Amino acid sequence: MSQLWPRLNPAVARALFADLAGRTTDQLAGSARGDHPQSTFAATGGVRVSAAEVTALASSLRETAVEFGYPGSADDGERIAFDRAAAEVLYAATDLTTVEAAHRGVWNFVALVAAPDLVQWRFGRNNTERWIASDLSRHMFSRLWWQALTFAVPTPDGRMDYSLLRGLSESDLNQITERRSLAGNSRLAQSIARLITSANVDVSRRALLRDLTPRLRRRLAFIDFAVLTDEQLDDHVRALAHGTSS
Repeated sequence: MSQLWPRLNPAVARALFADLAGRTTDQLAGSARGDHPQSTFAATGGVRVSAAEVTALASSLRETAVEFGYPGSADDGERIAFDRAAAEVLYAATDLTTVEAAHRGVWNFVALVAAPDLVQWRFGRNNTERWIASDLSRHMFSRLWWQALTFAVPTPDGRMDYSLLRGLSESDLNQITERRSLAGNSRLAQSIARLITSANVDVSRRALLRDLTPRLRRRLAFIDFAVLTDEQLDDHVRALAHGTSS
């Protein structure tokens, strides 16, 4: 059965964010925990995770972060590489429905209670939306989960193939996932990802996506991409990228 994760409402999240100010990454790691007295759960829809399960996920994420420099300083390349690896760990370790994953309180809890040290190590404190989930495509953990959901491809043996996600740059992800008309259809998003990751090295991915996006959005008014096969999707996306009609 699907999991239900603890939630922190915005007021509690803001108070906790203020309370964590001034602490080092090591201090935040020491204060991380698997539950909070003011957390709540959805009434129905799954099984509540235990504090031990929360702690286990946070530990797995920290172990992943160590590979990229945690708790010390890390350069941009290491932090982005951590994001890709952490997305796989987070998605594989949580059995969330999209309804549960769309609740901002879940991600407030993960960032402020379970793993505040990782948020500070990755982003610092200057950008509040990395801590408090006002925009799921910007929050430290929610964006990773949704990226994995969008770009992970099931394989015949039941595993998930994350190679598409691994091949995307931060700019690629931002341009796709921040446009819900595109990212809302994971198969369409995957088709776009296949196009840009296979593009000629001399072609600017940013320019390709900038030109492709408005064409796709116009085409969405006339074509239901959800009913197309992967091959048909790829044909449409490729044709639009080259400025032709399919």
